[in-house]
Amino acid sequence: MYDIGYPLLQVRSLLFSLLLSFIALTLAQASEVKQYIVASNDGLSIAQEAIDQEVDAQEVAEPVQETDHEKSTPDKAEEVIDPCLTHSADDTAFDQAFDYLNTKFCQPAIWFDSFFVDDRTQEDARAGTLVRWTNDFSYYGKEGFKYSANLKARLNLPGVNQKLKVVIDSQGEDDPFAFLKGPDDEGEREIGLRYDWYAKDRVSFNIKANLKPKLEARWRYTYPISQSTITRLTQKIYQEKKVTGESTEFDIEHSFDEDFLLRWSVVAQYENRDNGWEFGSSVNLYHYLSSKQALNYIASIYGVDTPYHYVKNARIAVTYRQNFARDWLFFEITPEYNWSKEVDTDRLDQVIITFRLEVLFQNI
Repeated sequence: MYDIGYPLLQVRSLLFSLLLSFIALTLAQASEVKQYIVASNDGLSIAQEAIDQEVDAQEVAEPVQETDHEKSTPDKAEEVIDPCLTHSADDTAFDQAFDYLNTKFCQPAIWFDSFFVDDRTQEDARAGTLVRWTNDFSYYGKEGFKYSANLKARLNLPGVNQKLKVVIDSQGEDDPFAFLKGPDDEGEREIGLRYDWYAKDRVSFNIKANLKPKLEARWRYTYPISQSTITRLTQKIYQEKKVTGESTEFDIEHSFDEDFLLRWSVVAQYENRDNGWEFGSSVNLYHYLSSKQALNYIASIYGVDTPYHYVKNARIAVTYRQNFARDWLFFEITPEYNWSKEVDTDRLDQVIITFRLEVLFQNI
């Protein structure tokens, strides 16, 4: 009889081998799945960590919005280069005191000078490029409406030393009394070159030539009396054709706080021709309102001594200036009361209201 025990034993061994193989294969696949899950979790953790780091970096890099009252004075924006910071060449106690006082005073003053584009301070040797186009629409109480436009530019020549600049002016940059005159007083048009020879610590010196022809040398000395008060002396000597002349300007500025700056200026000029001496003085009180708005309260007087002594012009005014729409667009409204007189004419007293629209590009 045929014995079926042996074949059954082989079948059982084969089935047992297949079962062991299946179990081993299942365990191997489970191990791979586990490794994949672990790797996936690690990848997700790394990706999440990278995302968190990126979010943190963006939060750190996000700029803090400046409130209106935080105008761009260096003490409130220390992360930028401070244009007021000065370092004297000598390291004496006297020079260190000057550096401290000059830096502290400059911080509120520089904002007003830049916002109102004060020609007497903006023409300093440290100034860069500037393009200013003004359009004045004025109503005179006794003379009616008048319009005047002026262009002023100070440009660095490309590929040339930064100290050399082209000067284009239709308002009389050379006139030391320009800041005392009304909107209809137009200066002589000129195109010339200015070389900022020296600018260090308290002193600056430049030379200017134009096509009149005219050659002018200007020296300026600045000295802070205290942390809130500074003085500035400017001396000019010039030769224009057969006329030799000089002008002396003296300014005292006092900063009450970051919102108010007072400037008193006095000017004297002499030429070796018939007009002799001319004198002028003004008081300006600058009032900060916001980063785009400011007021300037003005009182000025201007007189001559030839052909006889008399006050040629006096005025009281207030100017409201605002930046709008674009960083380079400004408008001004200036109501004033003006007393003016010419030779052999009666004094003319009248109210003047001027609206100015200005395009201004500057890099100072």
